[in-house]
Amino acid sequence: MEILVRAIGAQASVMFVLGLVVIVKQATNQQIQATLPRGLKSPGLAIQFAKPEEVEGILGQRKDGDSAMRNYIRQGLYADYCFIAMYWLLFAGMSVLLAGRSHRWAVWGSVLAVVCATSAAVFDVLENLSIAALLDAADIQPEMVCNAASAGFGKWLLVSLTTLILSLVFLRRDWLVVLGALYVLIAIIGIYGLLRNPRFIELSFLLNFVGLLLVAVVFSAWPRKVLDQL
Repeated sequence: MEILVRAIGAQASVMFVLGLVVIVKQATNQQIQATLPRGLKSPGLAIQFAKPEEVEGILGQRKDGDSAMRNYIRQGLYADYCFIAMYWLLFAGMSVLLAGRSHRWAVWGSVLAVVCATSAAVFDVLENLSIAALLDAADIQPEMVCNAASAGFGKWLLVSLTTLILSLVFLRRDWLVVLGALYVLIAIIGIYGLLRNPRFIELSFLLNFVGLLLVAVVFSAWPRKVLDQL
């Protein structure tokens, strides 16, 4: 189990670095952000919450080739498939740790977490395929926008639920309970953003990277501490 804990820490480190690169890239691309509605910084998230008539304004017209925004999003989709696999593996590893807790509900909680994580990954792939269809379309239809929005809703809801369940890994009496509280906060903010304001989903996404950093440090430096109270 200690090997698993260290592996989770190593994977969290890689995900944090890759995520930081994406965040910095988005934050420094003023041309891309200028076209996004509702103060959002992520083009993919903006499309999920855009009205059908807003999507073409976000993507730009498709004439002889892709616009700068279409190229930017298309490149992001290629990288996102790798990220989907990585977060699924991270959630699966954390679910194994949850199953190792000395409580009757732990195994059922871990099974539910894996089901939610797997479903989130499936919705994420469907979302990417729906967005890719929008990028390729010469004439954007409302149902195409609806497909991307529905897949995005399912993904964010299931990611938030998975995060909430996995907070139970850190339900303990020592200082690691702080990490559990962060996971609960991330899940609540994500669900609130999904229902009320998509900017809170971006906040949840950023807090996720704080969680990744803490997991990377704690799981790599103190694996026995993580295992002691399971």
